[in-house]
Amino acid sequence: MLIRRPSGYSYRRKVPPSLRKVIGKSEIWVSLVTNSKIIANSRICDIHSLTNELFIRLRLMHDEFKEVLNQSKCLTKDVAKNGVAIQQMILENDKITKKLSINLEEELAQECNDDLRDFIGEAYKPFFNNIIEYYETKVLEVKTQYKTANARYLLCMVLQDKNFSELMELATKTTRFLTNLLHKYKFALDNQKDTSVLEKEMSEILSLFNTMQSQLNNQAPVSSSLFSEASEVFITASSTNWKDSVFRGYRNSIKRFIECCGDKEIHLYTGLDVGNFKELMEKLPANYGRNPKDERTVKQLIEDANTNNLERVSGKSVKNHFSRLSTIWSYYTQRDIVEKNIFSGWRFDSKQKTKRISWSDEYLKILIEASFDIKSSTSKETYGYIVGVASYTGMRLEEICRIRVEDIKCIHNVTCINICEHEPLDKKPETAWNPKTEAGERIVPISQKLIDAGFLGYIKKAQDKKEYYIFSDLTFSGKDNKRSALFQRNFSKHKTKLGIPESTVFHSFRHNISTQLRNIPEYGDSGLREVWIDSFLGHEGNSKSVGNSVYLDAINIQNLKKVADTIKYSDFWDIRKLMK
Repeated sequence: MLIRRPSGYSYRRKVPPSLRKVIGKSEIWVSLVTNSKIIANSRICDIHSLTNELFIRLRLMHDEFKEVLNQSKCLTKDVAKNGVAIQQMILENDKITKKLSINLEEELAQECNDDLRDFIGEAYKPFFNNIIEYYETKVLEVKTQYKTANARYLLCMVLQDKNFSELMELATKTTRFLTNLLHKYKFALDNQKDTSVLEKEMSEILSLFNTMQSQLNNQAPVSSSLFSEASEVFITASSTNWKDSVFRGYRNSIKRFIECCGDKEIHLYTGLDVGNFKELMEKLPANYGRNPKDERTVKQLIEDANTNNLERVSGKSVKNHFSRLSTIWSYYTQRDIVEKNIFSGWRFDSKQKTKRISWSDEYLKILIEASFDIKSSTSKETYGYIVGVASYTGMRLEEICRIRVEDIKCIHNVTCINICEHEPLDKKPETAWNPKTEAGERIVPISQKLIDAGFLGYIKKAQDKKEYYIFSDLTFSGKDNKRSALFQRNFSKHKTKLGIPESTVFHSFRHNISTQLRNIPEYGDSGLREVWIDSFLGHEGNSKSVGNSVYLDAINIQNLKKVADTIKYSDFWDIRKLMK
């Protein structure tokens, strides 16, 4: 928190209750050595980052201290029990001692715990002190930098004051000279005399005015954190609910920007830097970023792309970098550290280089007649039903792979898949999951074609084995720890091997269903209303009225079942063939 005090601006931070005894105070106050709010906003980032690091390191040490203390308590109980047993053996016939020994075990344990706590506390005290001393040293270093910056600023102001005095003296002389010159010029014009000498003198005066103007434009320099430091402060403040993929995206964008434009104070970057960054990123090869072990620089990647005449990265990828960096600049624009967001207003070629299309009968026939021979832990039965569910529900691949046994519901005598948020299992954070959008949370009835293909029997097997997921032979894998990652890769290999082009992918099943359903008339006995189709596919519909909201009553479930059973393919499309 930024606090204005008579001596200037200060940083104030409450110490977490668990660390107050360790630090010895309930609040941390650090002077930012300035009376300027703009400079204070810049400096507070450095102190906030150091304080976060202090709390994290102390918490880790505190947790270790508590664990050792808890282990010691178990030992003291055993020691206390043995002590009581010895006392009772020595004074076995003493009735008074027997009465007194009732609480002896607890007293001994408490005394041992107190002694051990003091002993362990003393043993850990140097570690805590070292962490606190390191923090205080770093803060002192930063404050020294601030004082140095203030001194430079004052020196600059002194120089400016001297320059201003000289400028005023020059301006006074020049004004007098100019006034005298104008009188001479007017006299020469009135008497039709040669004015060339006077005009030359006037041009010299204009050059003097230009010199004065440039001196007036020289302002005292404003300092701010380096971009590398400022970006870390932003991540610390904003990353509470970020996924690993978001972290990696920001880290990569920051790394590449520094690589292309250098690590400068954040307020010193200009639109010229951003333009250079955009031009370099647009020259990267299309496979950029796919190999996490590739440590080549931007320059090396571009050289390789030029040498081998590789396809260039899409405009969408470059736009993603700009979107992340724009968020960082917005963060600091709001805090008056940078004047404007230099990443806004840029345009990109966001057209897909490979247009995704629906599955044609030709490619469906190739797929249905080919055996799934990719070496994988995924069984042919799992492969067949995943493809089958996609072809008759339009569900996204990750939605399919995350279907749990508990997600299969019988609603008004219709067996459905409940696509909803998943709470994480104990010590398994990867099991937490959210549908893509709010509309993604939906009920999808299982079509008759899937039932005829034995999908309910496959579900029953998973229920009998007490599996958590329906497709239990899938595992979490890939950069984002998805259940669909390995299947996606194997399916892509399989279709490529069959000669199916890049434009037709697994997600194309969703295009098939959307196109087929939206070409059916809305009215009549066989008609399908737009809101039913949007609800079935998990799309945000155009109509947001309460009357069009989908409720799980018998009528709406039957309407969704009607949508599911409307989906049809050519006779050769029998998903049981995929499992052979």
